[in-house]
Amino acid sequence: MATLRTMHTDPTIKHIFHPNDLTGSSHTAFAHALKLTLAFRGTLTMLHMGHRDQAWAEMPRTRITLKRWGLINDESDTAEFETLGIGIRKVVAKGTDPVEVCSEYLSEHPADLLVLSTHQEPNSILPLQRKVAEPLARSAGRAALFLPHRRPGFVDANTGSLRLNRILMPVTSAPDPMVTLRAVALLVERLSLTDVECTLLHVGTDRTMPDPVLPELTGCSWNVMVKQGDVVETIVAVQQELGSDLIVMGTEGHNDFLDALRGSTTERVLKQISCPLLAWRV
Repeated sequence: MATLRTMHTDPTIKHIFHPNDLTGSSHTAFAHALKLTLAFRGTLTMLHMGHRDQAWAEMPRTRITLKRWGLINDESDTAEFETLGIGIRKVVAKGTDPVEVCSEYLSEHPADLLVLSTHQEPNSILPLQRKVAEPLARSAGRAALFLPHRRPGFVDANTGSLRLNRILMPVTSAPDPMVTLRAVALLVERLSLTDVECTLLHVGTDRTMPDPVLPELTGCSWNVMVKQGDVVETIVAVQQELGSDLIVMGTEGHNDFLDALRGSTTERVLKQISCPLLAWRV
């Protein structure tokens, strides 16, 4: 394996989209969506399917959350809210197919990142608890952060504090591992992480291990791990062994690693891991 070099990257996330089903799992996803919106000073769109008046009243209260996180003093003070530099949109949509409704909205209002709650157990009842997250991410063709149901994730919903100290990045020669590294660099820089351990995992051999350019990030240490075995089993085992708080996997569009394996590897990984997974697309 050749010597690893360094790189720098620029931020790209401006619009974050989060469909909300008003469950506890979705509240966790909302906390992550809001935290990332703050970090990137972007716009967060929350979409809920249902009766307008009821859905509007039950949607997450952004300003109350920001007050609880200690970022504003008065939720009714619009001027104070505006100093945060973020935008919030709440959309109530009609329809019976969540994937179709969300996809239609995204076709007219493209997002840079989707934040989605995904259920690891089969036979869920509520619309957004069925197999929606993965098909929606494929349909939208955008980067997506998947939050496994009943897992806390790396954002404390009560305080807004971060628990993001270990990031795992499975890498192959295709797509370019720089895709994954750019995503990690964005998170480390924008979330102001100061003590994070990033591990590049290649399931293969030293000979097939790619030669990426590592970002120069203050407070970030890098490890390289090469293992042989089944891809899914290895990723899940390493995540559990390291206690990773986040897995980041890269995608460059059609016919790449995520596209080829999304019906098997990615979904199988999602069913077994105990942390969020970020599928990042250039």
